[in-house]
Amino acid sequence: MTFQADLSAAQAHLQQGRFKPALKAAKSALRKQPKSAPAANIAGIALGRLGDHREAAAMLRKAIKLDPGFADARRNLAQTLIFLGQHEAARALVQRLADMSAGDAGAWYLLAQAELALGHAVAAENAATRCIAAGPRQPRALNLRALIRERMGRLPEAIADYEAALAIKPDDVETLVNMALPLARQMREDDALAALRRAVKLAPGHAGARLRLAMHLAQTGERAAAIAGLREVLEIVPEHAEAIEQLAALQDGAGNRALEPQARAALKSAPRKSEARASLHFALSRIADQAGDGQAAATHLAEANREMAARLPYDGDADAALHADLLARFPGPVSGAQTDELPKPVYVLGLPRSGTTLTEAMLGAHPRVAALGERAVSGMLLNAVITENLPFDAPAIERFIAADRRMRPDLAPDTTIWVDKMPENYRLIGFLLTAYPNARIVNLIRDPRDVALSMWRAHFSGTALNYTYDLRAMAHRFNLYARAMAHWRRVFPGAILDLAYEDLVQDVDTASRRLAAFCGLDRHPAMLRPDLAAGQILTHSAGQLRQPVHARSIGGWRRHADELAPFIAGLDPALWPQVR
Repeated sequence: MTFQADLSAAQAHLQQGRFKPALKAAKSALRKQPKSAPAANIAGIALGRLGDHREAAAMLRKAIKLDPGFADARRNLAQTLIFLGQHEAARALVQRLADMSAGDAGAWYLLAQAELALGHAVAAENAATRCIAAGPRQPRALNLRALIRERMGRLPEAIADYEAALAIKPDDVETLVNMALPLARQMREDDALAALRRAVKLAPGHAGARLRLAMHLAQTGERAAAIAGLREVLEIVPEHAEAIEQLAALQDGAGNRALEPQARAALKSAPRKSEARASLHFALSRIADQAGDGQAAATHLAEANREMAARLPYDGDADAALHADLLARFPGPVSGAQTDELPKPVYVLGLPRSGTTLTEAMLGAHPRVAALGERAVSGMLLNAVITENLPFDAPAIERFIAADRRMRPDLAPDTTIWVDKMPENYRLIGFLLTAYPNARIVNLIRDPRDVALSMWRAHFSGTALNYTYDLRAMAHRFNLYARAMAHWRRVFPGAILDLAYEDLVQDVDTASRRLAAFCGLDRHPAMLRPDLAAGQILTHSAGQLRQPVHARSIGGWRRHADELAPFIAGLDPALWPQVR
């Protein structure tokens, strides 16, 4: 075949999604004309689609070297660098393209991806907006901006972008899947479920749509339907690591014994140093634990957390500096002007896995309380104030409250309290009580060793809880938390209720009365059975909360003391006297 025939064949194969033949034809063209930038570009695209991103990057760099003005090759290289986690390099590459042509929608799209990966949410949103303005409105650009706004906690705006994408392409499966979670977080569970069912109906073989539907069913208490849905995912993609992990978390021992060979086979083919491997180790740990093989369970847990710690390293020095800066902004006792404005916020916080979900559900069982789950809004709205050391003065407080209200879902007219149970809000107590002097803070306290065990067994989404994958890092963060809470108790006397998890589960009646009185409520009988009142639960506590309150997990750490030894040794006994 001639060079031109090879190049045409490579292009045709690429357009048809046949990447191996496309790579073979592109390499044949390069042997005939080694200086062909288009052939190198096609070869790079094909390599990337086949999962070999390093070789793809090398081939695309070759295309750019052969033709420095080859914009398409630059975009393809930037996308490949994003896959490789080289986000700074990707940003520099596409920033040049965007600067050269304000109408280059592809460059702005990639720039938004790179900025988002670097944690620059505002810059990412700006780039996504430029992408939308640069070309015809496309669902993928609106989806990207929606995802960015979702990460920023601006859920109503994210949903508006998803709805705009559906107005352009009503049957876009990716949009339907993506919008389900923000809909659920805005208390629109029925709309979320409808979007996911529609996505599955449109694309029955779409594993991602079926997975998201199954997880939604699990979060709303439909365990049997969720298990059936996850099994359907595995019929489509037998090695799907996330589906295996989620299924292992829901099934009993008999179901997981049948799942074990599939999980082991998937582990053999999972890429090294990948989150998929971590998911499979978490699943196999659960399976081994149910089978009574504690040693195997511990080994798999250690491997799972090692994989995650390598992917998401914890910077203890930076975290300590941030905590110090936050506490320094509120050095002494503060007594804000109390107000009777309703509804008022109650912030349920503490360390993750300390009982925050149970406490929120107990409050949420009251007919005049709206339980809003883990809202990322406060941290997002305060981000610039914190990172740029801006004043939190009257105008800033007014802006914070106004934005916070806009991002809240609609509340029933008789609501007197709304609950935010983001555990990490413990760092923001100074800002929250300054903005809302009538707010109440409920701080959950639990034996740190039981908390650590629960964290060590959990695979969290996102990057905020990266310290949970390293036992020494976990101890460091626990010490920071304990120091912070001691500071806030001094600065805001009377505004914080320390509620022990052990008291909560061992004497529900007394604990619920104490909780209601602190929040200014009459105790309602429904608060005694939060498992009956629980709606959707978007955290790891979903399974536990749908059972009557129990104390079975108290002291569970003792059976795992050897595993937890580095964590226990790292706890400051002055902050945690119970570990002495």
